[in-house]
Amino acid sequence: MKNIIKFCFTMLLGLLLACNSNPNQTKQSQTKSKSSEQKVDSSKVMHNQERYKAKTGVGPIKDKVELDSQIDEELALRGKELYNNACASCHRIKEKSVGPGLGGVLQKRSPQWVMNMILNPREMKRENVQAQAMDAEYDADMVNTNLTEDEARAIVEYLRTY
Repeated sequence: MKNIIKFCFTMLLGLLLACNSNPNQTKQSQTKSKSSEQKVDSSKVMHNQERYKAKTGVGPIKDKVELDSQIDEELALRGKELYNNACASCHRIKEKSVGPGLGGVLQKRSPQWVMNMILNPREMKRENVQAQAMDAEYDADMVNTNLTEDEARAIVEYLRTY
C-alpha cells in the first residue's frame, strides 16, 4: 500500500512540475510572436479588409455614421415615408417577406452597412459576406432604389424606432 501511495505522490508531483509554466518562458514566446506579427503578410491585410467590409459594407458611405442618442422624430417620419415607398414592398419590420425583416437590423449591422446596402445592393452582394449570406437565404435580389445618401440616412433613422 505504501508503494502505491509513493508512486501516486511521485506521479502527481511530476505532473505538477510539468504543468507549471515558467513566466520567463511565456514572456519569450510572447516576444517571438510579437516580432513575427510585425512581418505583415498580404493575406493578413486582405483578411482585415474583408473584416472591415463585413462591418461597414461596400459603397459610398465610407465614414462611420454617428447616431444621436435621441431619435430625430422629423427625420424618422421622413424615413418612414421613404421606407413605405421604396422598401415595404419587399421588407416588413417584424417578419421575413421577400427580403429580411428590418426590425432590429441596427442591433445586427452598423448604420454605415445598412446605408451602403440601401445605396449599393449589387456591389454589396458581390463583395460583402453578410450580403452574400442573405442572398443565399432569400431568393430575390435587392433592387437599386436610386435613393440619395440623405434619404438612406432618413430610413436608418426610421429603423432606429424598432
